[in-house]
Amino acid sequence: MSITCEDLLRLRNFQKIKLRAGQEGLGAMVTWPYVGQTASVANWVHGGELLFITGVSHAAADLRNILRECVQKKLAGLVVLVGNEYIQKIPEDLIQEAEEAAFPLFEMPWDVKLIDVTREITDKIVEEQFTRKLADNFLSKLLFSTEVDYDALAEQAVINGINVQEKVVMAVFNLQRNASGGGVENIADNSLEEKLQQTLQRLCRDKGLNPLTFVYGNHVLCLLSATSVEACRQQERYLRVVHSLLRQIFTEADCYLGIGRVYTGLRYVRYSYEEAKKALELCKKMRQAEQVAHYEELGVYRLLLKIEDREEIRQFYHYNLDPLLSYDAKNNTALTDTLRAFLLANGNLAKTAQNLFIHRNTLVYRINQIQELLDKDIESAVVRLDLFNSLLAK
Repeated sequence: MSITCEDLLRLRNFQKIKLRAGQEGLGAMVTWPYVGQTASVANWVHGGELLFITGVSHAAADLRNILRECVQKKLAGLVVLVGNEYIQKIPEDLIQEAEEAAFPLFEMPWDVKLIDVTREITDKIVEEQFTRKLADNFLSKLLFSTEVDYDALAEQAVINGINVQEKVVMAVFNLQRNASGGGVENIADNSLEEKLQQTLQRLCRDKGLNPLTFVYGNHVLCLLSATSVEACRQQERYLRVVHSLLRQIFTEADCYLGIGRVYTGLRYVRYSYEEAKKALELCKKMRQAEQVAHYEELGVYRLLLKIEDREEIRQFYHYNLDPLLSYDAKNNTALTDTLRAFLLANGNLAKTAQNLFIHRNTLVYRINQIQELLDKDIESAVVRLDLFNSLLAK
C-alpha cells in the first residue's frame, strides 16, 4: 500500500508538526516530499507530492497562490514552516480556504530540522514501495504463473513478512465510468485504480484487516485470509461494507465487486480468483443495483458457467425465446423484458405492472401477445421454469 498524509502523523518527527486544516483530505496519497524554492511550484510537481514551504522564496502573502496551485495540481498536502523571520504564522484566511477545499495544511515549527522530516518520509515511502513490490510479486506468481512451487512460495511469504493464513478467498473490484462520468466505458486511468486500492487498504486497516491487494489493469485484486471459514466470512461481510463506502467515494464510476469461494491452502487461491471474476462479469452484465456478486450466491448461473459448450446454451435459449426475440428486434418492442419482469414477480400482474410503470391492462395485452408468439402456456410452472432459465442463459 502507499503512504497517506494520515500515515505521516504517526511518524516520530512528523508528530511535531500540527495539522491546521483539511482533515477530510488526510487520505491523500503522498508520492514524495518536495521543498518549494520558487515563486510558483506548478511546473515542478506531478501531483501527489507533499510540499514544504520554508518562506525563503515566499512571503505569507504568497501562500494563497501556492495553496491554490497545490489544490489544482492535486498535491497531497502543504507544510508551512513558521516562527522565523519569513513566515511568522499561517494566515487565518488561508486555513479557512484549505479547510473548504479539504486540503491538508500543516504548520511546522522552524526549529524542527527539515532534513529529519523529509528523510523520515522518504524512508517510509521507499519501505512501503519495497513491501508493496514483494506483495505484488507474491500475488502475481500465485495467480498467473504457469508453474508454482506452493511450498516455496509459502516460505517466501513468511520470509518477506507476508501474512497469509490457511483459509483463503479472492475478491475482485472493477471500476467502470458511469453515465455522469461521460458514458459507460472501462476506465484506463491507473491513478484511479491506485486510489481505490489505497482507500480499500485504509478502510480495511481501520477494521484491523490487512488484505493483500494488487492492481491488475482496471481491476483491484484482493486476497483475504484467516484461520477459519467463519473468520473469512466475516471479512467478506466487511468487504461488502467497504464496497458500499467506495461507491460513495468514487461517484464518477460504477464500482463492482465479485467474490469467490473460501478454499484451504495457497494452491486453491487461483480457483477462488476465477470464480470471483465470473461473478464480477455476471454482475456487470446483469447491471445489479448492489453491484456485488458472490459466486456461492449465483444459483443456477453457477451451473451455466460450468458448461463449456456455449453453443449448447445458445441453442437452449433460442429454442424457447426466438419468436419473442425476433418480434422485439423487428418491431422495436420490449416483450422479452416484460416476460422477465413477469417471471421475476412470480406471475403477479399487479406487481409486474408496478415494476414496469405501465397500466395493468397494458400488461395483460403484452402477456397475451407473449403467449401467442411463444405458443406456450405461461401459467404452467414447468414452462415458466424453462423460460426463466432461458432468460438467465441469455
